[in-house]
Amino acid sequence: MKMMYLGFAGLLLASMVQGAFTIEDDGTALTIMEGENPVLTYRYEPGELPRLVPERYRRACYIHPLYGLDGEVMTQDFPLDHLHHRGVFWTWPDSTIGERELKVWALDGARHVTESVEQTVEDNQVVVSAVNNWVFDDDPETPIIREEVRFTVHPEADDARSIDFELTFTNVADELFVLRGSGTEDKGYGGFCLRPDATRRPLSFTSAVGPRPEDEDVADEPLPSPWVDVSYATESGGEVVSGAAIFQHPENPDYPHSGWILRHYGFLGQSWPHIQPYEMEPGDSVTLRYRLYVHRGNAEDANVAEAFAAYEAANLP
Repeated sequence: MKMMYLGFAGLLLASMVQGAFTIEDDGTALTIMEGENPVLTYRYEPGELPRLVPERYRRACYIHPLYGLDGEVMTQDFPLDHLHHRGVFWTWPDSTIGERELKVWALDGARHVTESVEQTVEDNQVVVSAVNNWVFDDDPETPIIREEVRFTVHPEADDARSIDFELTFTNVADELFVLRGSGTEDKGYGGFCLRPDATRRPLSFTSAVGPRPEDEDVADEPLPSPWVDVSYATESGGEVVSGAAIFQHPENPDYPHSGWILRHYGFLGQSWPHIQPYEMEPGDSVTLRYRLYVHRGNAEDANVAEAFAAYEAANLP
């Protein structure tokens, strides 16, 4: 598939500077900086595979690393226990187009490819917009799902940083597309996903209804919370903690959706539509919005509940 990179994408180590933010582009990824501090890297082209990782796991169109406010790497890529997990990413395991499985989640014969990416920098925010296509490896010139990604990085304030995501998925094929999380044991994996750096376990999960000390998914019991936070040490064995929370936007379908995946081995996912199939006829679209709230300390230290209340109030329809 022919790929185009708009703005400064594709220019080796190009930088765009205005105010406190800068963007560096090495031809495969955009790295956003605030002053001297890295914020995140968005990978729009596949990079090098780690040693011994099979070729099928080559991928793009996700964020890694996501950095904490003091420069700590908060995400993992190619973790040995789940090679398909990749930083901050968005996809579903049990999707189908017509009678054929579209395994972008598992990178099994299908994946995201970039059509275009562009970015703007202002004094008080960075906006990255990308158009990606979901394709089969055996027919990479034929898009199945057109994915429009827009995320906005806000400056650090009060020991926290907000990153807002708008994800629109359109069925551009000529058959019925079904979006669905993992049906295996009704786990529902899929949706908007964060792979924390599990080398710094234990992980501490907190929701609007309190701490969540056990692994959870809807197969066990729905979690009636519009947000969930995961916090962990900034370095292995350390005592200083940082974290990130996923906020659901009030205009998302089925808000507040109770499908969450919490795994203490290292996974947090807002798993709409979970195991319920969401059907999209040719031309149909769905838009999902989330805020990633990165902070120092744990959920209580960072007043995550109050931060979510302000976010919800600002975005109620």
